[in-house]
Amino acid sequence: MITLRKFSLLLFLVTLSIHHLQAQKNIEDYKNEILSEDKMLITTNKAIKLIQESKSEDFKNLFADDIKKNITDSQIKQLIVQLNNLFKTEGIPTDKRDITPSLHASVKGKDTLFLNNINYNYKSSKSLIFSFSKNYGTDKIIGLHLKEKPLNSGNYRPNIKQIESFQFNIDDIKNFRIYYDEGKDKKTKFKNEIGYFVIQGDAEKLKKTGIKSIIENIFSDLSKSKYESVNIFNQPLDRGENPNFIQIEFALKDKPYLISLYLPLKNDQKYSGKIVLMEKEYQNLGYQFILDQNNYTNIVKEFPRILDLKLDNFYEDIP
Repeated sequence: MITLRKFSLLLFLVTLSIHHLQAQKNIEDYKNEILSEDKMLITTNKAIKLIQESKSEDFKNLFADDIKKNITDSQIKQLIVQLNNLFKTEGIPTDKRDITPSLHASVKGKDTLFLNNINYNYKSSKSLIFSFSKNYGTDKIIGLHLKEKPLNSGNYRPNIKQIESFQFNIDDIKNFRIYYDEGKDKKTKFKNEIGYFVIQGDAEKLKKTGIKSIIENIFSDLSKSKYESVNIFNQPLDRGENPNFIQIEFALKDKPYLISLYLPLKNDQKYSGKIVLMEKEYQNLGYQFILDQNNYTNIVKEFPRILDLKLDNFYEDIP
């Protein structure tokens, strides 16, 4: 019998991470945002067939590039095993009444991101949900998850081992994402946004930005591997209200985890005087280390230097 805990975690692996507040909207107001149900079903049916045939590479290629690049081959293979276990124990919904489309709107200010979903609804009240967006079209999946109990509702534990040291090689970075937020008083313009920016890409882009040397200095300081505490986390980092911070997340070659490094930049906010390092099996599961800024003065000095660089050409259009 498949365990819901493991299966739920694996499916959350490939859910798109969106920095927007989710809100339900009246679909009638957004008819032009609705993608073709028939075309999405062609892709989901193809995905299910590839899963059943255990064709991991072809299945992985159905995901949008921005999602695919952060998924390792071993994670895809593990996901396929778990999905096939579900199919064997509970089958695959085929009745048209059990396969339904839905539209979700993620809203921030005047910006709205629409997610088109195809829901395979099981009699056991589970729903296997494939997500699409207009930006990537109906032939690329941007998210896949099993809707049942929330991931943070139980005593979930990571399947990965806790890292023993903070020894990271700059040349092992495959992909990265840097996020900066001015906090409450947003006034600086970063390309299309006021008060915050995102820069992300692969190792080549990291080199082009001029940020690589800064990250290398950060890695050098991290190698001290000192921390005050470590705990398992099963929900996203709570930064507090309107924090001013800078954060980097990166994937490493041949590693089954992501590393996230969070630095608060003001003294009157949550985690002031600390650095939060997270070893992520998934976005909301892994190990969280609390570091004292006094032990990592080079990180405190180097990380904000990113703000002094001319990076206008590298900011994401829609963070």
